[in-house]
Amino acid sequence: MRRPRNWPKCGQSRETHETIEAIRGRAADPPVTGPPGQEQVYALASANRADRLILEAMDEGAATVSPRGVILSANPRLGSMTGRTAEELVGAAAHDLVSDAHHGTFTRLLDVGAGDCARGEVELTGPDGTTIPVQLAVSGFDLDGTLTRCLVLSDLTAQRHAGAEVRTLHAELEACVAQRTADLGRANENFEAFTYSVSHDLRAPLRGLSGFSEALLEDYGESLDETGRSYARGIQVASERMAALIDGLLRLAQVSRAGLNLKPVNISAEVTAIADRLRSREPDRRVHFSIQDDVWATADSTVIRILLQNLIENAWKFTARRDDATIEFATAAADDGAVCCYVRDDGAGFDPAYAGKLFQPFRRLHAAGDFPGAGIGLASVKRIVECHGGRAWAEGTVGEGATFYFTLGAGNLQEKRADPAGSEQARP
Repeated sequence: MRRPRNWPKCGQSRETHETIEAIRGRAADPPVTGPPGQEQVYALASANRADRLILEAMDEGAATVSPRGVILSANPRLGSMTGRTAEELVGAAAHDLVSDAHHGTFTRLLDVGAGDCARGEVELTGPDGTTIPVQLAVSGFDLDGTLTRCLVLSDLTAQRHAGAEVRTLHAELEACVAQRTADLGRANENFEAFTYSVSHDLRAPLRGLSGFSEALLEDYGESLDETGRSYARGIQVASERMAALIDGLLRLAQVSRAGLNLKPVNISAEVTAIADRLRSREPDRRVHFSIQDDVWATADSTVIRILLQNLIENAWKFTARRDDATIEFATAAADDGAVCCYVRDDGAGFDPAYAGKLFQPFRRLHAAGDFPGAGIGLASVKRIVECHGGRAWAEGTVGEGATFYFTLGAGNLQEKRADPAGSEQARP
């Protein structure tokens, strides 16, 4: 589509162009100007009805201005913005549209030649001396040798109000963030005080209970009957159990607050090292490990080692009653398309109805006498996985074993496989 002669160099509304073309094409009476101070304005009574309807329906104010700055035509919207009718505006000085403080800006914007345009913000003088912020677009046209400017004025009042609301909301959000940050700081201080109390103040009476019960058995065991000795041993066991719970709680707290130092970690190598340690610790057990090679992750090596140790030791513990157990580590596709790791065993398993409780601190599905533990290991696994942007879940059947799955966030987990040429490739 060819650009009409003297089309403005910057964007201009179609309505304005159509109005000018109507005047140029004789569909409307052209304005006629006389000597300075004697400008004559001809109403656009013969203008094409469609063009007039466009002007009247515009949400922006519009006007044409003579070379001497006299308003030649105006639409109803400009009239409503200034508190006058469109007929009252015709013949008035264009500078009367704006407040005194914006006369200089208005004059500079009007100073455009044919085919040029200018934009800027000014304030209109509204009804009762009020002012209205507007975006003013001025375009120059050559109408049969007469330079005519076309003005389009967009009301910015709603935009200014919206901007003020956004600034208010932003300030409120900053205040909320500052308050939350202060609350978090206080919570951390309280948490540190709590962990110190747990670590030091609670351990002392526990050591006393354990020590006195041991001394009671050693020094006065022969004086006690079997029931008394059973009570003393119960005190010892309960003290040791409480100490283990405190240790687990502190470990869970450390996992929750630890910062992550992310780097590539060979997950398969970590699992192999844990398996070797378990075998050397209990060489009489017959456990077959199936470990997928070259599984890598972008993770914190220290905490991911804790995660793997908890899962592998958990599988080792719950397969203790099997003569020939199997523990498997491998990867699989999760429901959301991510690659996940899993640890599977053929041990005691669990009732799937209680799968949601497995990762809660201190929640156990087996009696402590059957399988020892503080109930912290899987809770730590969940915290570590969440810190890495992943998730953890479990599947199991009573007497048939359990499978624990975990992801480490999008793009953090990779398998490596050898290509036909012998080099390794990452497989998402």
